[in-house]
Amino acid sequence: MRIRCRRDKFLPLFSLTASFAAARDVRPALQNVKTIASEANVLLTATDGDVGARVEIPTGDGFTVEDAGEVILPAKLLRKILAETTTEEILLESEGTTLVVTGENFRYQLTTCEATDFPPVAAFDAEAYSKIPTKVFGEMIRRTTFAIDSENSHYALGGVLMNFVGDRVSAVSTDGRRLAFQEGVAETVGEHASENKTIFPPRTLNLIERAFGDVDEAWVAVKEGQALIKIGSFVVSSTLIDGRFPNWRAIFPDKSGRKKVDFIAGPLASAVRQAEIVASEKKPGVWLNFEPGKVVVAAAGEEIGESSVQIPISYDGENASLRLDSKFLSDFLRCVAPEETVSFYFLADKPALFETSDGYSYVIMPLT
Repeated sequence: MRIRCRRDKFLPLFSLTASFAAARDVRPALQNVKTIASEANVLLTATDGDVGARVEIPTGDGFTVEDAGEVILPAKLLRKILAETTTEEILLESEGTTLVVTGENFRYQLTTCEATDFPPVAAFDAEAYSKIPTKVFGEMIRRTTFAIDSENSHYALGGVLMNFVGDRVSAVSTDGRRLAFQEGVAETVGEHASENKTIFPPRTLNLIERAFGDVDEAWVAVKEGQALIKIGSFVVSSTLIDGRFPNWRAIFPDKSGRKKVDFIAGPLASAVRQAEIVASEKKPGVWLNFEPGKVVVAAAGEEIGESSVQIPISYDGENASLRLDSKFLSDFLRCVAPEETVSFYFLADKPALFETSDGYSYVIMPLT
């Protein structure tokens, strides 16, 4: 095999594909990227056995195939080589398990494994799927993956449940002490639907987000424990988590009967950061003390001291207090624009509910 390629075209695609390769050497071949070159295109594939990616690059778009064939490219080594050079054109040549990488002023001869040792990576061939704007999809990922519990014996809590129903798509995660939920729009093609059984591993979602780039839309197909995601010319395939997700709807508080306060996210986030400075492991969290016209965010740590930060709010109810985990609260506020208004529904010693106007809900269990 012999390929000439422009470095500025090849490096981003190769680096993105290589991020799907295995990090450990349980199966050495999976630490690499397989390349198949033909007259029509150059195909890059990588997988760690659970999640994989493939991208087809048309020849002529910065790529010239002088001799068709296939080769295994060492992911870590080649990424370092491409990152360090400024050569405009790279030549890749292979013969058996030897790869030669040549530029204007360098030459590397590398030993690779047999191409036959590499498993195939699925193409997107689904006839039923959901089209999701990548802006919506990315926000779902960022607003839910932080709330999973990867160490819980309940394996399903280590992933994000995605539901595809009609023209809506939603993502939900929980670790038993908090819950994050984001809903968005989708367009259904064919009879694509999945509810309460499509649990995505967080690694898959994080890798998908990296692939968005300047693509406006992602196609997602789920079936029988597998997911296929098409993002432009990039295709991701992933095994889904096998398990039963908790009845998350039962966790959602009923807003009726709860007190409601509207916050501006930025000032609340700042007050939480200031107050928690004196919190300790024995006395974690912050108090939200509501009084007419204000809320006082307070904390107290043994042998450290006390803190209180006041924020003016529109509140004319009775004095009320509840204590929340400051990390859980800060995690949520980092996902919301500082200028955004957040609605807060609460009762003393009951789960607290935060909502935004764009379909984001967050539940935190109070500290006792």
